[in-house]
Amino acid sequence: MHNKFTVVARVRPGQQGALVAMLKDNHYVFPGADTDDFGFQDMPELHFASLCLYDDPTDGWSLLFEHNVDGEIGDHLRQLIATAETRDGGAFLLGLYRLCEGFEDGTLDQLHGYMFKRVHRPAAGFISAVNMSREQILLDAAVYEVVDRTLGEAGVPLDGAAAQQAVLAALDADAETQERWHSLRDPGVEMDFAGKAKAVASLLGHGIGFLGLALINLIPERTARMDQARPDPDLRRSLEIGEDLVPTNHMLSVVHLHTDAGRQMAKRMSFGILRQLVALIFNKSFLGEINTIHFAHWAFANDKRRLIFVSNYDGSWRSYLDDFTLKASNGLNLAWAHSTGFPKTWAMLWGGASMGPEFIDFARRSMYPTLVWYNAYPTLSVTNIARNRALRAALKEARKGSTTTAWLELV
Repeated sequence: MHNKFTVVARVRPGQQGALVAMLKDNHYVFPGADTDDFGFQDMPELHFASLCLYDDPTDGWSLLFEHNVDGEIGDHLRQLIATAETRDGGAFLLGLYRLCEGFEDGTLDQLHGYMFKRVHRPAAGFISAVNMSREQILLDAAVYEVVDRTLGEAGVPLDGAAAQQAVLAALDADAETQERWHSLRDPGVEMDFAGKAKAVASLLGHGIGFLGLALINLIPERTARMDQARPDPDLRRSLEIGEDLVPTNHMLSVVHLHTDAGRQMAKRMSFGILRQLVALIFNKSFLGEINTIHFAHWAFANDKRRLIFVSNYDGSWRSYLDDFTLKASNGLNLAWAHSTGFPKTWAMLWGGASMGPEFIDFARRSMYPTLVWYNAYPTLSVTNIARNRALRAALKEARKGSTTTAWLELV
């Protein structure tokens, strides 16, 4: 089971600069990185993590700590704190949160409760590697490497049967795969009948509610001000410094929401629709035609006046946004049409994100720099992970006696 969530803590007035100074040496953390003050590399359940700061006119600056993990939220936070205690007695993590309101003199024993109280669960989100643990993702990648190496070392093309025999023998002999490659179970992506029925009922209920609210909100929607300002050049440069370090990227967006009752109700219906569409339809690695998102989610913050969006995705930021404007603008409208300054929509579904340049400027204006980002498998794209999953599944069938060699097409 996956969990994606953010911990949002208000920063003590005037301490945001001290937080940035503490985090600056950890900007990009990956397996094998020299600097990792959090010990991310020692957490086997962690896929992606990030820390960012964002400002709110009412609440001031907040520290946002994103987590994408296997297992329960509470268990992961305990692992985070235990890892910190092992590394430096918890000094770094404590120093970080003592710069936040309500934890000025906090202890390591109190940190779990402090963070858990500030957990923001997703209003909606997407995971490409559905039900796949980090262990499985890395094992599937190791299987692919063994297969690719074995076929390459053969020197001459092998017929299907010979290739299959050589690959199975190599997998059983390789130190990284051996028994695990065929014994680790893939939990699959299918929901049971009861889960599907519940999701369909929820989708219908939220859909009916949304249609009524779309009519109620039509006049406020059409008369809302659309912000056409270009992104600040300094903001753009600060964002670009942390982008394209590797083929995968991270983004944080925080927007202001309309707070009238009609929009507040509509956004609940919108995110209900998005949650059930992901559960029922977009549960097989790709979000429709978009094959670049690893983990992403929206969450409400600051008494539901702000909407946070965090995403870990393949490719450049511009190509990522172009994908959405061309292939999934209706979904983005469901999520962001309730935001102030958003390009104008009709019935909270049409227009909006399909207005490419206006939406891209809106998204860029809403972003904050990523101060720390952890990626557990920086060399693997979403497409790689899906291919590797299919390859190991096919080879497990070959080990059971299947003679089909269609798996060769995956190498």
